[in-house]
Amino acid sequence: MTLTSPSLRGGISLGFGFWRRGFGIAALLLSSLTATAAELRTGDVAGRYGILRAEDRDTGCMLTLEARPAAGGYKAQLAPACRDNGVVIFDPVAWSLERGRLALTARKGHKTYFEHHPDGVWRRDAKEGKPLSLRRL
Repeated sequence: MTLTSPSLRGGISLGFGFWRRGFGIAALLLSSLTATAAELRTGDVAGRYGILRAEDRDTGCMLTLEARPAAGGYKAQLAPACRDNGVVIFDPVAWSLERGRLALTARKGHKTYFEHHPDGVWRRDAKEGKPLSLRRL
């Protein structure tokens, strides 16, 4: 289909070629997001982590993310010596990977999400509250 206008020489082509190019770009973006999520595997994420607050201040708390299945994903266990009141109240019991993000599930069922950063630290989205990070031990 070609539309013509007196101000445009030759008209504008609105054929399926435009749609295919647009679709190709969308498919490329989707595949790059999928590739990022695919790079993070359960075995790569499972392990022991130190829990950090603002400015990467250590809380003295340790969280173990196991590769063992549990309700809501995989088992998460907070070390009993943790004295950070917010972390103790949240009490993570499960974890999963959702679209490349780490999701921690609290004992009461709500979740908080962490983004993986190039320095290897998982950082909670700032919109979700006070800064909280996980650094592999």
